[in-house]
Amino acid sequence: MSHATLDRPALPPELDPRSRRGRRSLLRRLSLTGGAVLSALILVITGGGWFLYDAANRNVHHVPLFGLGGDRPAQEFGVENYLLVGTDSRAGTGDEYGGSAVLGQRSDSTILIHMAKNGETTMVSFPRDTLVVIPEYTDAAGKTHKVHKSKFNSAISDGGPSLLVKMIESLTGMRVNHYLSVDLAGFKQVTDAIGGVDVCVTPSDFKDHFQDDDGKWRLSTNTNDSMSGWVGGPGDVHVNGEQALAFVRQRHGFLEGDIARINRQQQFLGAVFHKAISGDVLTNPIKSTALIQAAANALTLDDDTSLEDLKALGLSMKDMAGAMHVETLPTRSPGLADGGDPDHGTLPVYGAVKLYDPADLAKIVVPLGGHVDGVTPAGTTASSTPDPGATPGPVTIPPAQVSLDVYNGSTRSGLASTAATALTREGFHVGSTLNADPRNYTTSRVLYGPGLQQAAWTVQAAVPGSITRADPTITGIHLILGAEYTTVVSPTTAGATPAAGTAPAAPQGPPPPPDCTL
Repeated sequence: MSHATLDRPALPPELDPRSRRGRRSLLRRLSLTGGAVLSALILVITGGGWFLYDAANRNVHHVPLFGLGGDRPAQEFGVENYLLVGTDSRAGTGDEYGGSAVLGQRSDSTILIHMAKNGETTMVSFPRDTLVVIPEYTDAAGKTHKVHKSKFNSAISDGGPSLLVKMIESLTGMRVNHYLSVDLAGFKQVTDAIGGVDVCVTPSDFKDHFQDDDGKWRLSTNTNDSMSGWVGGPGDVHVNGEQALAFVRQRHGFLEGDIARINRQQQFLGAVFHKAISGDVLTNPIKSTALIQAAANALTLDDDTSLEDLKALGLSMKDMAGAMHVETLPTRSPGLADGGDPDHGTLPVYGAVKLYDPADLAKIVVPLGGHVDGVTPAGTTASSTPDPGATPGPVTIPPAQVSLDVYNGSTRSGLASTAATALTREGFHVGSTLNADPRNYTTSRVLYGPGLQQAAWTVQAAVPGSITRADPTITGIHLILGAEYTTVVSPTTAGATPAAGTAPAAPQGPPPPPDCTL
């Protein structure tokens, strides 16, 4: 685990797709691509935009999907899966944002949107630096590349949309029915078409010293970043297309790195969606015409998808806004046990990558009809061997003899402090309360150093739903609280009888969402 920071107020939780408790509104949970696509869809599904529909549909760029093979996941009747991609392609920007269109594009933001038979919608986001298995593919020159591991966002650069779709299907066991993407130039066009939006930036004293690709030392904060060009805040800031692009592209100046960047994108695109449905964007002929034309020019679809096909998605997301489920695949930095360098978050050969637990992915996609190789719906392996850390062992060490540090591994504000208070009440000795890195854990984890398994079982028994993991790289016991954490209970020592009338503490609900992001 990388170094943590003092527990500070954070954004609200991202819960399991099956849980509705404490869910943040859609306005703060849309992805980079989702916001741009929704802006287009809203016009398509309103009466005022029909006269522009045919012309707009002709302007949409289409790409073929080839080489997917005949072993794709089966199509389930009444279910649709949309792969929405925000790329870092510089096409149409004159390279003003660095890089080059000729070097290929990478998926900056990738969301799999699942529409169930009942219309309920779930959005699953995949961090761009996640180390995944890239399927075999043949490139444009006819060269065949074998199955290999690489960063998630390299798939579209190496093999185009076809390889990205093939990888997603292999990863999740879910069939992709529709492919949609938007690039940097398209992002600007859509934002300018609605007249910009208001965003909010929180004060932060964190200063990021780093070297750029040329070896030059730079300094960035969350209000001033020379790399992306973002300057603004703290407080409310109105952003147009150019400023909005800098706002969502910023990677430096954050204590939480890419996680903070994702939160910015979610806040911004929530604002885009909100303005499109609550302002005069749809009723003002000038604005509505500009928006549908910009969206049509911004979108890239697969050959079998048209704007007509997107109407169902737009209607579903609009009607189900209050019940939208949003998930992000939990990832972590490589540790010593992985053969990596925890100080720099790198893994030999692959560089700076993030790792994920297949069981965490299965927990997300199995309820949506998908599957993960080697993992069953119950979270056990294919050989039906239970996860050895899922069930606490016998509690032989009382809480008064157990010391631990508590980490907030979720985006719930002040969770580590709340849990530490409850643990102290039960007799545990809590040292530090900190924020984990990253803060996208779903299940709470009890990590323990050498010789501390029995003490870890006591902690696990006190935190329902948690799992234990041995970690030879740490000293002591680290409790990392996930989004599913609810409460602390009294662990019952082996052979003891619970006291009559003893009841667990009431679950602690998440706080209301904050007004600002990083």
